Amino acid sequence: MNDYYGSVPLEEYEQILANREYWDNISGEWQMCSKMEDKLVRLGTFVQRGGDLNRVIALYAEGREYTYRVTIQHCLERYLEALTKKRIPNLPLRLYKLEKEEAVKLLSEMLKVSIGVDFRYDKYTSRQVSFGVLDTRKLDAEGILSAIEQEHRQAHPNESIEKIRKRAHTWIGDSWW
Repeated sequence: MNDYYGSVPLEEYEQILANREYWDNISGEWQMCSKMEDKLVRLGTFVQRGGDLNRVIALYAEGREYTYRVTIQHCLERYLEALTKKRIPNLPLRLYKLEKEEAVKLLSEMLKVSIGVDFRYDKYTSRQVSFGVLDTRKLDAEGILSAIEQEHRQAHPNESIEKIRKRAHTWIGDSWW
């Protein structure tokens, strides 16, 4: 992609995405800097280029107070709701049952499928340019979530209800990071 973020080296791109605009939905930056769709396109472009969202989130969370770290989970949920257009039944309840790495993997997998390229002619430079676009028509959100849930159940066949409840509490109030 020829957009600014597509041409930035991956390490720099990682630093750009590790800020409040992406992971703190109670910050004024959440609404002011970019629309939700733009954020998803940038995150998706990063993932498609081989970037690691777990690492980006850890960079953001590092050294931050609890208040900032807890918002990350809510941002993940809002990104997933935006991608799925709230078509997954009981999405928040199903997310409670996932480990943080699994929730980030879910977002990454959905972003990989949802980011496309739009080619346009730039009349000022007389060249064709490309832009990342959000396109969820091919996204099988339910299938991706079900596959991750199945992997979780296979990896944790004897997981207790108490452990699931603790993870749900983490989603509600305590921070993962």
